[in-house]
Amino acid sequence: MESLGQWVWLIPLAPLIGSICVAIFGGRLLKEQSHWPIWLGVGLAMVLSLTVLVKATGIDPHDHHGPIVVPGYDWINIGGLQSLIQAAVDPLTAIMLATVSVVGFLVMVYSKGYMHGDPGYFRFFIYLGLFVFSMLMLVLADNFLMLYVFWEAVGLCSYLLIGYYYKKPSAAAAAKKAFLLNRIGDFGFAIGILLIVLNFKTISFAGVFEQITPEYIEANQALLTTIALCLFLGACGKSAQLPLYVWLPDAMEGPSPVSALIHAATMVTAGVYMTVRCGAIFTASPFAMGTVAVVGAATALFAATIAFSQTDLKRILAYSTVSQLGYMFLAVGVGAATAGIFHLFTHAFFKALLFLGAGSVMHAMGDKIDLREFGGLKKDIPFTHWTFLIGSAALAGVPFITAGFWSKEMILSGALHHPQLAVLGWVAVLTAGLTAFYTFRGYFMCFHGPRFLPEGVHHPHESKIMNFCLIVLAVGAIGVGFLGADSHGHGGWLGHFLDGSESVHHYYAYKKSLHAEGGLSHGAITIISILIVTAGIGLAWFIYLPNRDKAKKITSEQPLAGVDTILANKYYVDEGYDQLFVKPLHRSGRLFVNADNHLIDNILVVITNIPKFAGGLCSALFQRGNLQSYAFWMIAGMVIMIWGAIFDRGFVWMRNNWVWVLLTLLLVVAIRVAFAIMPPLKPQTAAQTETK
Repeated sequence: MESLGQWVWLIPLAPLIGSICVAIFGGRLLKEQSHWPIWLGVGLAMVLSLTVLVKATGIDPHDHHGPIVVPGYDWINIGGLQSLIQAAVDPLTAIMLATVSVVGFLVMVYSKGYMHGDPGYFRFFIYLGLFVFSMLMLVLADNFLMLYVFWEAVGLCSYLLIGYYYKKPSAAAAAKKAFLLNRIGDFGFAIGILLIVLNFKTISFAGVFEQITPEYIEANQALLTTIALCLFLGACGKSAQLPLYVWLPDAMEGPSPVSALIHAATMVTAGVYMTVRCGAIFTASPFAMGTVAVVGAATALFAATIAFSQTDLKRILAYSTVSQLGYMFLAVGVGAATAGIFHLFTHAFFKALLFLGAGSVMHAMGDKIDLREFGGLKKDIPFTHWTFLIGSAALAGVPFITAGFWSKEMILSGALHHPQLAVLGWVAVLTAGLTAFYTFRGYFMCFHGPRFLPEGVHHPHESKIMNFCLIVLAVGAIGVGFLGADSHGHGGWLGHFLDGSESVHHYYAYKKSLHAEGGLSHGAITIISILIVTAGIGLAWFIYLPNRDKAKKITSEQPLAGVDTILANKYYVDEGYDQLFVKPLHRSGRLFVNADNHLIDNILVVITNIPKFAGGLCSALFQRGNLQSYAFWMIAGMVIMIWGAIFDRGFVWMRNNWVWVLLTLLLVVAIRVAFAIMPPLKPQTAAQTETK
């Protein structure tokens, strides 16, 4: 690992350099070839990331010495607080780098076909390159300040990409929604980092984690719980967990490659990664761990039910992402961090496959994605059909042949064997059945049943370069699962590999400390999972495969009609937020605007009119354009000065002797009257002077 040295920095810098090149030359020179610098940059990052992954396999999983640090430069050095730009590389970093770069590269290649002919082609690739750069730097961060900077950079890039079609009101609104909701979570994240700085006097991961000893935990339990919950609030915003999940389904307003990148490999995985990386903090607080598990399980079930009644294919996948992220947090919360990272790894491939498959459907359907407007497409777009089927099978967890099955089994096993939170494991089992149902509901509605096309679409077609990416991801959606395949639910090779990360080892030690005994065997859990997944797929087949009239008839009957309405409207959460927060803020904003327009503005008018009035008064008295008046005031001033000099007391006499003041004023008035009765001395014009 050490032999890589400074080459590690090329992993994030290569996409950044590509973005800079496109920013300089894309608009005028590269134009429709603007993808090349990004392809080269992200491709190089992918090769180096896979090299790091291979090198990391040589780390002894029993030697928990912390990440290998690759130095960068001294960034901030104020007093005793020092922040270095350094890369921290361990098995957890290696697996994340590979996930981000491989999926990111395939999305870049796919984007060439999807975005062909778009007027903002070069701008789109600039944003993609910056997005991958920011995520890679976040993964490599070795301190909390560096983590926070690129945490925000990822949020900025997501804002730019979600609002890529900024002239479209819904896209602009979705971008603002994502940005603002993440600000809520990031506020808590920033508070957590400030508490770390104030109490640990360092922002280095290693410096903080090594101070969290059993003695420190016992003496500072409340502090560690507060820090963990603040950090988790940031993770809830970035990874779309309850109650801050509502931005992610609207993120589909961006182009489909953006949805694939956000939902699969970049922004939403940051929260899970950060929670695992801070294992020393989270495992020090049982309350924080329980909170993570409960929020994860609740989010998984909640989002899965909403996906039931959605008719937009991308929106179904978006709620699926929210649900699967809940699975990951559930795994982390019960101490099965290896299972959470394994699911993050497999999910990146099959969710990218599904979103890019949905993009291929949109490409064929003239940007239509509402499942009520088309159907029966399996013969029109065969590559998309088969790869989408593989992705659906992986998401549903079809047993033994898909990546999603193996990672989901690890999560179920970890949750069901938790001595206090086993009920959350049963929530996850129920969610698995719901996932199988809504996934194949979308698949059957799109590719099976009677064939019909939206108006204006006559010959659906596919793109070869897009098909290439779909095939590669389909292979990944099957093959990567075998890296963690294990009949005992321990994670196989991947579990053994990740155990070499000190952060993951904290969760392993926490899980071991629970002394979980008894419970269902892993074989029993597998059988239950297979049965629930089979039931979900079978129910979707029974309702949606033969014809859509049956589905309409079932959902139109009471009480299902009411339930379907509630689910279709997403439990009215957005409307609730609108009533509780948005409208009151608008009203208070209008109150302050009115106060500014009427009160503040009138105060400013008064303040500005006082000197204006005084100036006008002085101008009326002194600036009359009259030579006699000017002469009078000059002489009056001289009289006052001479008068004061006579008494050799300066102007102090004016404060002490009112008689002299009165005499002075009378003298001034007398002189003024004398000048007033004099005939005016008008200045001569140039013509009069010339005549004389």
